[in-house]
Amino acid sequence: MEVNSIWNKRFKDFYIEMANYFAVIAMSVLYSFIIFGSVFIYFYMKFIQWLPPSVSTEIIAAVVITFIFLQTRVRTFVKKADVVFLMPTEAALSSYFRNSILYSVFMDVIRLLIFMIVMSPLIKNKEVINLPFVLIILGLIILNIRLTWVEQWLTTKTQKVVHRSIRLILFSTALYFMFLGIWEISGIVIVVNFIIWFYVFGKRARGINWSFLINQEEKSKLKIYKFISLYIDVRHLERSFSRRRLLGWIVKKVVTHKQSSSHVYLFSHLFVRYDDFYYLYVRLSLIGFSIIYFLPDYGWIVALLLLFLTGYQLLPLQYSVNDSIRLYPISFNIFKKSFKKLIMNLLILQLIIINLALLIHVPEMKTFFSIVIELLFVYWFVHSFASKRISKDSIS
Repeated sequence: MEVNSIWNKRFKDFYIEMANYFAVIAMSVLYSFIIFGSVFIYFYMKFIQWLPPSVSTEIIAAVVITFIFLQTRVRTFVKKADVVFLMPTEAALSSYFRNSILYSVFMDVIRLLIFMIVMSPLIKNKEVINLPFVLIILGLIILNIRLTWVEQWLTTKTQKVVHRSIRLILFSTALYFMFLGIWEISGIVIVVNFIIWFYVFGKRARGINWSFLINQEEKSKLKIYKFISLYIDVRHLERSFSRRRLLGWIVKKVVTHKQSSSHVYLFSHLFVRYDDFYYLYVRLSLIGFSIIYFLPDYGWIVALLLLFLTGYQLLPLQYSVNDSIRLYPISFNIFKKSFKKLIMNLLILQLIIINLALLIHVPEMKTFFSIVIELLFVYWFVHSFASKRISKDSIS
């Protein structure tokens, strides 16, 4: 195979794989987008109305879009085996990596356009969209890809922190003045940074940091697979675990030492150590707490949506037990009861966390009625909705 055709083949293979996945989950993704998109738009408009007039909304828009910029990765489609097979031909791969950078620029343009539309209600000066605006946006995108690409040559943690801090200040400053219509300052900031970073990283030829690019590519694919795994099982998805000694100690103290509690104990430890489910639970709890704190009048609606979303996304945990544990002689009814107990406990704990925000603004009696409604919802979710979706395949 010619070196110049490798990128095209890998690009094609990746999108064929994604097309196969999304052909299966397309309608589920569409329904999710409509439901959660509608909820987001409703509360987003409420948030904008809640903001005091003295607050500069352009700062909020600039910071949010800057964090979107910081999430950029250059998609190279490199693989672990390339260290052996492609590294010797690195000098002939300039077109390969050029295609990767152009592709990443294109994806950044699409992503930025989406978030610009979302952030547009926060930009008071609607006359900023002109030719200088377009040129500055293109300059920021190209500079962002360039600064993302040079991360592979940063050797220490301090260098990486400084690099990302400079990017944060650079982009937020340029975007803020651009939203105000003072595009001259934005242009000067971009040009100066182009000159500085070209001087720092463009003085001599540098080799490709293959381990860094492979790691970044695996992280990019992992994010996509995790999204797909919300709808269907992705068998080759690599999982990550963390010990979390304190939470493990709490599980040991709380769960009773009985044979009937063996799988409650195992599921609890699995949840605590499994990064995907643990961070999902923490993120949703914090998001729910924040929304209810700022919009307490709609607290019970947010709580019900959040509890459903959390419970639904915890259901795949039933398939994550170790193969050796599946050999344990236990009936499906005990397995099902143990998993339902875990889901029930987690949802009740989340219910308590998010209602703490409600107690700050709403009288105790109203909060009490909200909690009662939410507890009834949790009971229905666990013993009806979730119960029908716990499969015998989990232990076979």
